[in-house]
Amino acid sequence: MNTTRLTLALAATLLAAPVLAETPAVDFDQAIDVTALLKDAKAAAKKDKTVVQSNYYPGGRRTVSDCVSVSFGANDPGTSPSFDLRSTEYVEECYNTGDPRHGGGRQCYERVGYTYHERASVTIQNRQALLPWERDTFRVCLDGPWLDIRALETAYDYRLISGGSRNGNYILAPGKKIAQRPDPVGVLGELDGTMMFGLQDRWASYYPGESIEIKYTLKKDVPNWFDPTIAEGTLKSATAGAYTVDLSKNKFESGKKYYVEYSIRRLGGKVSTEAWTKTMETNKTAHAAPSLALN
Repeated sequence: MNTTRLTLALAATLLAAPVLAETPAVDFDQAIDVTALLKDAKAAAKKDKTVVQSNYYPGGRRTVSDCVSVSFGANDPGTSPSFDLRSTEYVEECYNTGDPRHGGGRQCYERVGYTYHERASVTIQNRQALLPWERDTFRVCLDGPWLDIRALETAYDYRLISGGSRNGNYILAPGKKIAQRPDPVGVLGELDGTMMFGLQDRWASYYPGESIEIKYTLKKDVPNWFDPTIAEGTLKSATAGAYTVDLSKNKFESGKKYYVEYSIRRLGGKVSTEAWTKTMETNKTAHAAPSLALN
């Protein structure tokens, strides 16, 4: 009698957890055919329509995101063209190839699980004016089912009005003004035959009362070798339409060409940040003797 009760208790434990369908009631005061009970329970589980397929993959999964950068210039419309984003999910599945003691092991492979798709656009509401060289740049990404937008560099502190979470039509509104880096090509330099380094400032009128700092390096052009430095220095000046640096006092070799590497930064911080621009180069020119330079 004790053996029979133990067998029935074990059968009830095995059936309790995974079976979602109803199983026949068990009367512990009667003799029970355990084999038949297990057979009936399995059959009932197969008929049950509420069993959900698991999305768990032992090997894991990863997604490859898709991103698009959207940039608005001073004269661009406030709504970008629509664009498509597709993010692919890859699933790693693994299986055993045999007994590890006899050369077997675990083999894994990756397959495409699902590809997500969203159509997106960016609109700036109540758009404020940009300076001629400024741009508002955003990055929209789809990573699996998740859609996201973030600012890369903007002239205003933008807040999200609508969009995201399966709505790719982003609408943004500007907040406070943010100073951007100065125009990297706003000040252009040229070296002439007398070794006068001249610069033209195309945006001087936008920086009233501010100053500029120019960092320069005069170099000799040596083809297929390192270009040696002849002179270097900095110039600080009130903002103006043009600037000049006299480099003629240095020693030059006849027939050799020279050029200037330079970078600028705006001092004042009201219109632009005080960050240095990327280094640029002037034209390469040969030093002209004073008598020839006057002709």
